[in-house]
Amino acid sequence: MGCLMKKSILIFAIFILAACSTTAPSATTPTRTTTPPDPTLTPTATTAPTSTSTPAPSITPSPTPVPNGPCDNPLVPLATGNQWLYRATTDNGEFLYTLKALERSDSRNIAVIMEFIDQTRGDTVQERVVCQNGAIDNFPLFLMDMHLSDFLDKLFDTYHDKGVYAPGYAAFVENNWELDWETDYLTEDRVSVKNPIGGPDLYLVESSPIHLSFQMDGSREGVNVPAGDFPQAIKVSHRFSMIVTLTLPTGGTGGSLILNTTQWYQPYVGLIRAQVDSAWVETGGQEFSAPFHSVVELVEFTPGQ
Repeated sequence: MGCLMKKSILIFAIFILAACSTTAPSATTPTRTTTPPDPTLTPTATTAPTSTSTPAPSITPSPTPVPNGPCDNPLVPLATGNQWLYRATTDNGEFLYTLKALERSDSRNIAVIMEFIDQTRGDTVQERVVCQNGAIDNFPLFLMDMHLSDFLDKLFDTYHDKGVYAPGYAAFVENNWELDWETDYLTEDRVSVKNPIGGPDLYLVESSPIHLSFQMDGSREGVNVPAGDFPQAIKVSHRFSMIVTLTLPTGGTGGSLILNTTQWYQPYVGLIRAQVDSAWVETGGQEFSAPFHSVVELVEFTPGQ
C-alpha cells in the first residue's frame, strides 16, 4: 500500500476512533433506552463564543463558592436535580445533549444516577457515579460522545479503571487551584465503526485502555456561551488518548489516538465550554495529524437541590 493511502486511512481513524466514551463501573447494571427526540429542544443557530447574552438568575459566577455535601464537586457538581443542556457544534452541524443528576443513594458508597440524553438521535443512557469526599471517582466520558457527534451512530461504553475524574474541593484549595491529575478507563466491549466512505473497519478491542490527563495552572478566563457570561471560568487542559486498531486485508495494525482539548468550568455549575485543539494518531514511530473541529457549549443550567 502506498504512503498516501496509509496516511489517509490513519487520518480517518482520528475522526472515528475517539468514539469510546461513556460508562463507569457500578453495582447496578447501566440501562439504555431509546426515546424520541424532545420536540421542544430544537437545535439553534451556532452562537459565536464572543456573543453577548445574560446568565440565568440561578447561575452565580462566584469563583470559589463553598462546597455543600460529598457530591458537590467544583468541576462536576452532582446535587440531585441538577440539569445541563449542551450544544455540540461540528463541521457538519449541531447536536443537543441533556445531562441530569436523577437520584442519590447512600449505601456502601455515595452514588448519583446520571442520565445522558442525545436529543438529536433519541438515545438515552443512565450510569451510577460514585462520590468520594467531594471527589468524583468514575464520571462517564460523555464529553467525548459530544465531541465526536459527527462520527457516532450510538453512545459507546467505557468503565472506570483507576484514578479520579475530578478531585475534590480540598485538593484544589491546598494546591492553590494549580493541579495535575490522571485517570484511566477501559472499553466495555469491542467497538466497531463502519467506514462511511468505504474501506476497512475501525475498532477498539474489549478492555482497550483509555488514558485521560488534566492540567490546571490556576488560569481563569472570561467565557461567553448561550447560558450566559462567566468572567472567572477555570481553564483546564485535557489530553485524551486511546489504543486503536485498523483492520487491513493483511491483518490488523495498531496505534494510539490522541486528542488535546481545552475545557472551561464554572465552579459548582460545571463544564461550560470545551473545544478540540488538535488530534493525531501515532503508529510505527510516526505521527499523522488531521483537522478536527468540535466545540461544546452550555446552553442552559438548571440547579437542583
